[in-house]
Order: sequence, then C-alpha cells, then structure tokens
Amino acid sequence: MDVVLFYSGKELPTYLEYTFKQIRLFNPNATVYFLTDSHLVEKDIFFKYDVWALDKDFFYSDKIAELEVLLGRKKDDFWTITATRLIYIENFLRAYELKNVYHFENDVLLYYDLHQYHELFKSLYQNLAITTGGPDKSMTGFLFIKDHKALTAMTYFFKAILNKRGLQGVRERYKMDMVHEMSLMKAYEKETSRLSNLPILPFGEHGKSYDAFESIFDPASWGQFVGGTTDGIPGAKPPDHYIGRVLIANPEYTVIWKTDDEDRKIPYFKYDDNEVRINNLHIHSKNLHLYMSKDD
Repeated sequence: MDVVLFYSGKELPTYLEYTFKQIRLFNPNATVYFLTDSHLVEKDIFFKYDVWALDKDFFYSDKIAELEVLLGRKKDDFWTITATRLIYIENFLRAYELKNVYHFENDVLLYYDLHQYHELFKSLYQNLAITTGGPDKSMTGFLFIKDHKALTAMTYFFKAILNKRGLQGVRERYKMDMVHEMSLMKAYEKETSRLSNLPILPFGEHGKSYDAFESIFDPASWGQFVGGTTDGIPGAKPPDHYIGRVLIANPEYTVIWKTDDEDRKIPYFKYDDNEVRINNLHIHSKNLHLYMSKDD
C-alpha cells in the first residue's frame, strides 16, 4: 500500500511522531512517501519510521504558480499551500507512476490495516473518494486517489473556475465563505461525478457504501468530537458538519474505545444498540498523543 503525505514549513510539526507511529502500528509494511521542503528531508524521524522523504520542489510545475496567483494569497500562506499540495502530489504520482494511493492530513491517526479495504477501494472508486465534511466543504481526513489523472482533472477544474469567475464569483456561485481547497473540492463534487464520498456515518445520505466497508471514515468531525478543536476540549459538535448535526440532534450518541486482538485501542461510534468502527480520527486539537492505540 502507498501513502503520500505532504508538509511545507520551517519545522516539522511535533505531533508527526504520533502520526507515523500510528501508521506503523497498523501498517508496518506500507510504503509512506512524505513530500516536504529540502531542508527537512534528512530529519531523523523519517529514518525512524521508514518514511521516504522527498524534496517537494522536484515536483514543482507552472500549474502550481498559476493556482497560487488565482488564489490571491502569498505562496507560503497556509491556505495556498493546502491547495497547491494537491498539484505537488499529482506531479509526484505522475513521475513515480503510482496508482491507488492514500492521502490524508498530517494530524490524522489511522486505526486500520490499509490492506483490509484496498481491493474494495479499487473496485468502488474510479477517480477520487474523500471524506465530505459539510454542505460547503470536503476534507482530506481521508482521500483515495486512483492515479495522477484523477488529481489532474480536479486541479484543472480549480484553475478553470477561478479563471472564469474570479474569487468573488466562485464564492457567490458555490455559496462559500472562503475559497480554499476544501470548498473547491466540494464545488468539484457538485459539478462532476469524479469525486465520490466515503461513508462518514453508518446511515442516511452520508452512509453510502457503508454496507461494503461496515465501518466509517472521519473528515474532521469525529476527531473534533473526541479531541476538541484548537481549545482541546472534547465534545465539539460543529453545526456546519454533517456529523456535528447528527450529534447535536442525538445527544446520546457517542464514541467509545474498544481493544482488538492485538491490544490496540480503536474508536467506535456508538448509537442506539450499534457500535461502528471509525477507521481514522482527524485530531483538530493536535493532541494526537492522547488518542494513540497503544501507550508509549
């Protein structure tokens, strides 16, 4: 299995230690690529967790510069980087001829073996599959990428609508508060059939394909409920998130922790008399160490 992660900045986030450790706990043999800045590629953490760190600028292209201009922010702005990383990954996948890969944010903890659903991903999704967050955002809490062509089509769409309508026009057409990669991906989903949604709930509109997985994925909502937002106070139920709305409407619903046969703690969504495994948690508070499957 191939995982592709991305980070650009002066120093690596300290919580990355837990991201890698958790990946290896469930996926000791997965190939993990990490695209980052040249001054970071020799950091010890990559050798410790057998992560292949690569200089992201090997995969720079004019398309990145064009999107930077269209977004109207500095190229090192957080929101610029989160959008242009998709083109870096696109170019990387093309260069290395990789297919059927996984990408997620660096503050995501993984709670399953990627082999478990890999054939299912390949058969169900012909382009991209993502964790949708709410009516105006899709989030890379978990993203399946069929190949570079799937990303090429989406990032071309970003450029095309921004060229055609400008930032204000895009905000108005798609009812966005802000133009960033989450809202642009949601616009892409609305305009095409190339961005599918992973099950984030075991029922209703946002439980499509749950019967196949028999588990759910977290865009950021389960992680905010478990670990809080930036304040770190658990129990957050964002009303602009699909999951948040369900939790607000059903205050008895919760997340519990169960231990598997290898003594690893795994989160489950508990509702009524049901317990459903959550495959990942997007820990918005960045307190990843609190939600590891095994204690240090």
